[in-house]
Amino acid sequence: MILAAWLAACMVAGPARAQETPPAPTPAEAPKITKVQRQRPWTGLALGVGWEKVFTTAGHVSNPLPFRVLARTPTKSGWAVSPMFGWFRSDVDAVALNRPTTPMGQLTVRPILVGVRRTWAGRPLSYDVALAAGPSFNSFKVADEIKPDLALGSGAITADANIAFAWRLQGSVWHDFTDKIAIRGTVAYAWCQPEITFRSGASGRRVTENANAVMIGAGLVYRIF
Repeated sequence: MILAAWLAACMVAGPARAQETPPAPTPAEAPKITKVQRQRPWTGLALGVGWEKVFTTAGHVSNPLPFRVLARTPTKSGWAVSPMFGWFRSDVDAVALNRPTTPMGQLTVRPILVGVRRTWAGRPLSYDVALAAGPSFNSFKVADEIKPDLALGSGAITADANIAFAWRLQGSVWHDFTDKIAIRGTVAYAWCQPEITFRSGASGRRVTENANAVMIGAGLVYRIF
């Protein structure tokens, strides 16, 4: 009787179910991005100073040593737009007026050029070659010594230079000493031949002046951002 009752109970209860595995926890939701951190547009900008020796190709023009302000943006290999200036002022003798030993005046050359630059970035050395062209806004101050030879009468004599086409080919090398400090060396050839006009009343005279030059420069920059 006892055995029969135990068998009957087992048949009614059925086999015990295996314990169920608890469900995996729901993964935590990633925090929502409410603000994007952006770099400043001039991150990597370096500023500095330099000098450039100007060797004019005309022997009757002085060879000045103008001061330069330098700027350097973050260096990366490839092509980029390249503005160039290279202004200088020099004394000119009156070769164009057949007076090679007489001062003619002071010529100021102000090119504003835009072109392309190819950069090969490295560490610590980087190289680039640039070619640019554009207008040069020139001016001229006549010397008193040449005024009698201009044959423009006895009135007051004034002079000026026109806006002339100019171009410049330049190669540069940068050496980075640290992440902050770098030096630059450049060699360039610049072409510009402005016309100079002398006036006295209704009379005038015009000559073309050779302002072509080879330029060798050096400078130092410091990264401020």
